[in-house]
Amino acid sequence: MSISDFDVEPVVGPRVWMVLLGVVGAVAGLLAVIGWPLPIISSTHNSSGRHAWARTVRGVQDWFAHDGWRMSGSSWIYGALAVAAVAGIVVLLHPTWSASRALLVVAGPAGVLLVLGPVAQWALGLPWSNYGAGSTSGMALGVVTTLAGGAAITVLRRAARRSTAPKDGATAPPQGLR
Repeated sequence: MSISDFDVEPVVGPRVWMVLLGVVGAVAGLLAVIGWPLPIISSTHNSSGRHAWARTVRGVQDWFAHDGWRMSGSSWIYGALAVAAVAGIVVLLHPTWSASRALLVVAGPAGVLLVLGPVAQWALGLPWSNYGAGSTSGMALGVVTTLAGGAAITVLRRAARRSTAPKDGATAPPQGLR
């Protein structure tokens, strides 16, 4: 018996990731279309004093109680997640693409939805949802700030990686250690 007898393919391959991303994209797309409320994240400066889970449950109850089409700014966030998942499948189908191109394909359209959607909704003076209470300005500011911070961190990490990369003639570390 030798090592080659135990050489098997990995259990989790690109096909599994494509199926998983497809499921995530379909669920997120459905949540975007129906305007499902976002879960509330607990914070230390909660002005209403209610617990985050209670506020999440209240949003779902408001969603069920509303008669008519449910419109929500959360659709932009769920829609961006769905677009990112589908773009992830496209990236998996093109393994020869560079990391920069893959990042642009995934983050570009999702970022546009995440920024332009809530900002346009706020600029038009529309409420965050037509079935519950809440301000669009706070959510739009939070989404834009989070994306700007994420983009800045990504740029800084790439710049740091480039500055520590071996110079000409030096040996590069193995691909898995970068």
